[in-house]
Amino acid sequence: MRKHLFATLLLACGMPLTGNFAAFAAPEPQSQSQSVVTITGTVLDENNEPVIGASVVQKGVQGNAAATDFDGNFTLRVPAGSMLRISYVGYKPVEMAAKQGMMVYMQPTTEQLNELVAIGYGTQKKANLTGAVATVDVARTMDSRPATDVAKALQGAVPGLTITSANGSIEGNPTINIRGVGTLSNSHNSAPLIVVDGVPVEDMSFLNPEDIQDISVLKDASSSAIYGSRAAFGVILVTTKDAGKTDRVSVNYTNNFGWGRATVLPEFSNTVDNLRVAIADTRPGRDQEIFSMYYDEILPFAERWQQQHGGKPYTNMVELHPFQSWDNVGDYWVIPDGATTLPAGPGISTSPLRSSRYISYADWDIAKTLFQSAPTQKHNVSLEGSSGKTQYRLSFGYDAKEGLLKYSPDQLKRYMANASVSTQIFDWWKAGARFSFTDREYVAPNENRNPYQYMWRWPGFWENYGYIYDEEGNPLTFRNTIGIREESHKDKTTTTNTRMQAYMTFNPFKGFTLQTDFTYSLRNQNSDSAGVPYELWDNWAPGAHGIALYQPYTQATSYAAQSNYKDSMWAANVFGTYDVTFNEAHNLKVMLGWSAEQEEYRYFYARRNGLVDDNLPNINLTNSDNYTTSGTHTHRATTGFFGRINYDYKGIYLVELNGRYDGSSRFPAHDQWAFFPSGSLGYRFSEENYFEPLKSWWSNGKLRASYGHIGNEAVGDNMFLSTVSRIANTAATGYTNWVNGNQLVTMYDMPTLVSSTLTWERIVTTDVGIDLGFLDNSINVGFDWYQRDTKDMLGPTSQLPAVLGTGTPYGNAGSLRTNGWELSINWNHSFGDADVYATFNIGDARTKITKWNNPNQLIYTYLPTLGNYTEGQYFGDIWGFETQGFFTMDDFTFVPGSQVVGEDGSITYTRGTYVPNKGVADQSSLQTGDFSYGPGDVRFVDQNGDGKINNGDPDMVDADGKPVAVGSIKNHGDLKVIGNALPRYEYSFRLGGAWKGFDLDLFFQGVGKRNMWATGSTIIPMAQSSLGTFTNLTDNYNQISFNEDNTSPDYGKITNAVISDDNLYARLYSGAGGAGNVGNIGNGCYNYYPQSRYLMNMAYLRLKNLTVGYTLPAEITRKALIQKARIYFSADNLCFLYNGAKKYQLDPEMVSSAGSTAQGYNDGVASFGRTIPMQRIFSFGVQVTL
Repeated sequence: MRKHLFATLLLACGMPLTGNFAAFAAPEPQSQSQSVVTITGTVLDENNEPVIGASVVQKGVQGNAAATDFDGNFTLRVPAGSMLRISYVGYKPVEMAAKQGMMVYMQPTTEQLNELVAIGYGTQKKANLTGAVATVDVARTMDSRPATDVAKALQGAVPGLTITSANGSIEGNPTINIRGVGTLSNSHNSAPLIVVDGVPVEDMSFLNPEDIQDISVLKDASSSAIYGSRAAFGVILVTTKDAGKTDRVSVNYTNNFGWGRATVLPEFSNTVDNLRVAIADTRPGRDQEIFSMYYDEILPFAERWQQQHGGKPYTNMVELHPFQSWDNVGDYWVIPDGATTLPAGPGISTSPLRSSRYISYADWDIAKTLFQSAPTQKHNVSLEGSSGKTQYRLSFGYDAKEGLLKYSPDQLKRYMANASVSTQIFDWWKAGARFSFTDREYVAPNENRNPYQYMWRWPGFWENYGYIYDEEGNPLTFRNTIGIREESHKDKTTTTNTRMQAYMTFNPFKGFTLQTDFTYSLRNQNSDSAGVPYELWDNWAPGAHGIALYQPYTQATSYAAQSNYKDSMWAANVFGTYDVTFNEAHNLKVMLGWSAEQEEYRYFYARRNGLVDDNLPNINLTNSDNYTTSGTHTHRATTGFFGRINYDYKGIYLVELNGRYDGSSRFPAHDQWAFFPSGSLGYRFSEENYFEPLKSWWSNGKLRASYGHIGNEAVGDNMFLSTVSRIANTAATGYTNWVNGNQLVTMYDMPTLVSSTLTWERIVTTDVGIDLGFLDNSINVGFDWYQRDTKDMLGPTSQLPAVLGTGTPYGNAGSLRTNGWELSINWNHSFGDADVYATFNIGDARTKITKWNNPNQLIYTYLPTLGNYTEGQYFGDIWGFETQGFFTMDDFTFVPGSQVVGEDGSITYTRGTYVPNKGVADQSSLQTGDFSYGPGDVRFVDQNGDGKINNGDPDMVDADGKPVAVGSIKNHGDLKVIGNALPRYEYSFRLGGAWKGFDLDLFFQGVGKRNMWATGSTIIPMAQSSLGTFTNLTDNYNQISFNEDNTSPDYGKITNAVISDDNLYARLYSGAGGAGNVGNIGNGCYNYYPQSRYLMNMAYLRLKNLTVGYTLPAEITRKALIQKARIYFSADNLCFLYNGAKKYQLDPEMVSSAGSTAQGYNDGVASFGRTIPMQRIFSFGVQVTL
């Protein structure tokens, strides 16, 4: 039950809260014609709990009023048919017609200026905030929908907070940034500090959303510098729920059951179309086969299979049958010994057989065969109450998820327990404790490969998602995702997170509060994995009877492995706050404090081969001498002294000053301490006398500005220490172990070099903002412009001679500048019984590299793992060519090849070529291998007008006659910045309302602009090979046929050409995802060099969540001793309103692949998009309060 201020004041004054109370003014006389009736009713809040002390007034008659009692009940005598106005501080007023037994539901006003907002080491009135602080609407973001991952639920919640997920893994943690990228050191680690109940934590995935009371996001140095060097890139403050003073024990239970499907899946072409496209590959000399199965020999089987199955593919794992006849082709044909042609049949070629073992041709619907409706469930029960001066709250949660794959799905389970207790020992002394525990278990098959890489690499007829009986009559599956997942060992990783906190608060005299707390946390993870022997049919290798057996592990190579890490940390805070007012106009608050934390991390891994018993995979039950061990031990500590001064004059002129003197063990002994100041100003012009005439419609107006410095501690381990690494004893390193007598001695690298001048990275932020409120603050607008400079950023220094034997040391050699803006608009209004709301958030930021050591000024396309950048460029830039369209027949002239006379007098010709006509830029410098540009190929724009398409002039020199590097800022030929891989114009909006117990919430989230260059096979046809194409390619490419008769002078001449700019793709030429002749811009060659035509548009707008709920009437639930009962339906990732990547069959939120975490780049295996899909989840649940 809530603690309501008005009720407390009445009790303090000795006034009873029973029935109605007399007002100080007598009610006006009532009309004799109106009968007076006695009305009773109940006032409840948004949680169906009583509102104590709410004012119930007859509209237009201020003297006739009542207040609600402890149960939210009131009694009032009014004329029949009167209107009542019900109000309470912090809630939107409600007007209703008076009626007997009326139920009044009040909704909180989210934009109250007196609302307290959590800030660093304290709270502050929202009206007095001068820094860039945003609050999350926890009730709508988490409480009313089935959130299980706190970080993912925050996506789009406030402007400037970026949450991105690489894929849809059920165990994956999203990347969190506040206001973009802040540093290029330590793998671009710009993550904000996460503080839970005043203590830093590393991972929000261990938090139970049901236990969260409120969340604040501190964005600028003025608001976050109080936390020191760990808060360089902002802070997310999380406050968990504590028990309030209540006269009864309250029990809450919530549950949710859901089912998830993939939002977007690539769709393979059917087997026939796949083969026909593969045969259309124009790459000369390309053997059109897959592991000794030739496409033109598979095609007749596939065509008849399709006819005999009515064009419908298999949708599950089935028994496969051998070929019987052309009228019953079965699913595969084992080539008989001595066969020289395909089986005889009408229209079947009698050409010599080239396939050598067996031919498979059955078709599968990959999505229906491999993917399931993944179940999820969530349960939480909490209990809170009080006894005397002691309050307590207990919470227990459980949730479980399954992955999307149907066979041996991965599983994630969490068990959560939280407890808090506090007691008022004396009026001036309060003590309390909090405890939280989370046990997370993740189980997944040890496949030794990524299933998504293979399922979208090879079409179904090759992977063969079926089974064949072996000689002993046992069903045996193939070497594919189903077989490997079903037979592999189920690895298990268990992670526990324990946090214990004790705190005390002292109020020894008026205005002064001293707070102290100590927290110990321990995260422990144990992992067990094994590679066990098993057998499958091997479609990758020939066998004596057409199909061999696949054995990924034998007894000798089988293994058991175990790993453990333990991460322990303690943290302590002591701070005092003095709050005083002078002359009822000058408000001063001073806070001083000290904090410290220490963390120690230990990791150990062991593996040994040779399982004695496959069913008991344990290191103690292995017998091989082949074993591996490794370990890690790191530790760090920080401490600091901090202070803050807040002053305001009548709530109009606002000043805040912060300072922190911080020390960190990550830095050299002579430079471990630094001071970081910040400050902010505010002007509430709406409180000036001159503003009074506007107050009727313009409720609030405030200007604010902040400036501050803060250091960055998250630069990586041992960056300020010289370290030595062991050289692996492998063939690649030349077997570095050597013998000293009877002892093997391991070789080590040279010690790393550390600059003696290396010092802190410093972040300087400037923020200017305005907050506006209109119509009694029912409409609120906030706008911020900011600039963040990262100075003395760690980066490479000048290259040293290789003879030194070690790498170049890092120095404070780089700097960044981020500029951005944010806008938020909120609207709340009541229309009688209906409450409606709408919110809108949008923000944008760009980060420019203002200093970096790149002597030749070479250009680089953005890659997360790349350490090379170009001064003056924006972080995330993608370089490539601008596409003009396709070459036509009119752009080239065919030049026949040379005549060749053989020793026997036979005449053949070399392959002819196509030469560009005058006025057509020459692209030959981009050609590799046998590929040459011609009609139907991509044509690039000649940016510099030199008649050549390239990445720079190799003969260019500067004014001093020195060569200018090709592919540099001053010499990049026809390359240009074609896009940027970072999300821009991130926005969200929410629409919803409540009416007579029904509630509706629609949350939309999107990215206005984002590009990506990747060579995934769903994006670029035949990126890896000619086989494995998708439905977006079918009949959507330029079709070119050549004269392949080398005895003709027209050898190599085009015999047929269908070219259209309406086609998405150029002519087909396999291997286009490889590296071309242009460095540093990402993979792609032939027709698919990085370019504007195939630059992916990853912008989107999706309905992120839809929730519909109904709260049963209290007059019904209370009869069953239930305070509140709500049922709801929810849908996550329901649909796209816009998907820029739709034509590539991709979910634009995904930014990684099976082989890399590519953003604007790919590792060359055409794997982008072959990753765990995002989930669309439909669920329902109940929320009950007893």
